[in-house]
Amino acid sequence: MTTPVPTLSPDGRSVAYVDAAGTVTVTTPATGDIRALLPLPPGSLHALQWAPDNAHLLLITETTGRERFTPHALRLTDGTALPLAPENTLQVRGIWTSPTHPHAMATAVRRRGDHALHPWYLPLAPAHAHAHASAPAHQLAHCPPGTRDWAFDAQLACRACLVGLPDGTLRLLTTTDGHDWQPLLDLPLDDAPDTRLLGIHPSTGEVLLLTAYQADAVRIAAVHTGTGGTPRTGGTPRTLLAAPPPYDITTAWLAPDGTPRAALHHAAHRHHTCADPAYARDLARAATHIPGDLELLGHDTADTRWLLAAHDPARPPRHYVYDREEGTAVVLQPKEPKEPEEPKEPEEPEKPPAEGPRTTALTLTLTLTASDGHPLTAYLTLPPAAVAPPPLILRIHGGPWARDRWRHDPEATRLATAGLAVLRVNYRGSSGYGRAFRDLGDGEWGAQMQQDLYDAVDAVVERGLCDPERIAAYGGSYGGYASLLALTDPRFRCAVAVNPLVDLASSDWADGPYWRRMRALWDKQIGWSRLSEGELRQRSPLHRVTDMRGPALVVRGAHDPRVDAAGIEAFVGARRAAGGEVEELVLPNDGHAVRSSAGQDALRQALSAFLTRHLGLPKPAAPAPPPGCSAPSPPIPRPRTAS
Repeated sequence: MTTPVPTLSPDGRSVAYVDAAGTVTVTTPATGDIRALLPLPPGSLHALQWAPDNAHLLLITETTGRERFTPHALRLTDGTALPLAPENTLQVRGIWTSPTHPHAMATAVRRRGDHALHPWYLPLAPAHAHAHASAPAHQLAHCPPGTRDWAFDAQLACRACLVGLPDGTLRLLTTTDGHDWQPLLDLPLDDAPDTRLLGIHPSTGEVLLLTAYQADAVRIAAVHTGTGGTPRTGGTPRTLLAAPPPYDITTAWLAPDGTPRAALHHAAHRHHTCADPAYARDLARAATHIPGDLELLGHDTADTRWLLAAHDPARPPRHYVYDREEGTAVVLQPKEPKEPEEPKEPEEPEKPPAEGPRTTALTLTLTLTASDGHPLTAYLTLPPAAVAPPPLILRIHGGPWARDRWRHDPEATRLATAGLAVLRVNYRGSSGYGRAFRDLGDGEWGAQMQQDLYDAVDAVVERGLCDPERIAAYGGSYGGYASLLALTDPRFRCAVAVNPLVDLASSDWADGPYWRRMRALWDKQIGWSRLSEGELRQRSPLHRVTDMRGPALVVRGAHDPRVDAAGIEAFVGARRAAGGEVEELVLPNDGHAVRSSAGQDALRQALSAFLTRHLGLPKPAAPAPPPGCSAPSPPIPRPRTAS
């Protein structure tokens, strides 16, 4: 589960964030004032942003697990949450604002009876409630079906959109009136996962975007819209800023005139590529007195104050308001009690540091080589010093076009504290390492992608950092798929899978409403049109149940719109019919991601009990299941009727 990052107010005076209990909170560093404004169910807030008026916070929430996101404006004067969605709204996506419209926002809205998302202008208060009231809510543009991203100018007029076509390619369209859309650029299927719009260049009118189109990695690019009101099709985007090869830019910072200032990319750690020398200077100066792996999160309108996050796997991120003129930083949270000094780990350790016992978990960066020669980056979190090598849990990220980062991972820390070593691998197909590395995963589900995971486990075993007889696999979505498949390999004793895909031989799930327009991308990834049915079955947990050894815990969100529940139930039944031990946990208040507090508690307890039982950990106390969640079904080797 991810929580929106803290956000700095336009005037640079206050920071809004979500506390551990899910409450939207505003703090003013200069005075130390902290105001708890709006309690929300943990995990329900998906976006948090300041309105340009400094008087409202803009929220997007979702509480059902069905991914039906709704917008609100939170009034700071009294903590009132004002619903903003037009009548008959089913879902919104994104928040766009502009200083020229301080009392309004734009978002993309899908309403009942319409499968497309269209941009809307939403005032933050009724027209009679504010002296500077905006225009009433209205639709800004009418977009083609399949539109997935939008770009707005300084007046909050929608000027460009990205449309996913049935063959999986993308089409960049431009408009002057919100209705007459003209094609500007067609992007191939390869660029669909990574391309997104940044905005409209205020001087040239160019469309600004992040894309790897005709490049080796994602960079900041601009596409000219033509002259005389006539769009230019088939043009080549010009590069405005690129990260050092082979890395992808993930976040861009632009000046008001459209000039790139800086961009963020992730290698083993975070790195900022700065086009503006002042940004490079100030980031370097901030790093001299803020410990940790720095990340620029935002700035005020004047760009004199920055919000910085300092990352360290040993603790939650600390956030600072950095004054660029004074060169000073104010931390937002009280400092934690000073911990014992630990030696700095080498880049490629052969064994844990031996300078006395550790009392906290330690995260190492591992640079590994796959069996076919490709480099891999992994993170290994080791438990406090133990007499014997600890059991290992391979936690596999989903996506697969996602990645693990150098950061505080509460779950990895919790598992390490319980006595496990936790390994996170950026296997081929992961994002962030450029087009070539991402495309290495095409058609390699259950093959070379899986082998990368095994190679990383072997490297940890060879270095003596874990017990080779006690290894588990754990992940969600794609990670759940790979975890179940790991039960066919003798390295693994058990597996935990959350909302896994179980059958590559069937593509029926990709014809559902959620995935229909991504079917071609899934074919590129999985290889339905290139691989035989026999090969696809060989790579599918559902068809490998007789080859599996060891127990499994399968977790399913009852409202998951992405993964077919019937497929998961079929796997559970087939594995039990084959004599396998399977525990099943159904979370009634969750979808594809486990966000509800009851669901998180139930998953945490089931995971702890399962790993304790099968990896030989010290047995923890057994609290009662949280209200509203069924306990894991007993591990009996018989079929279970789908519910």
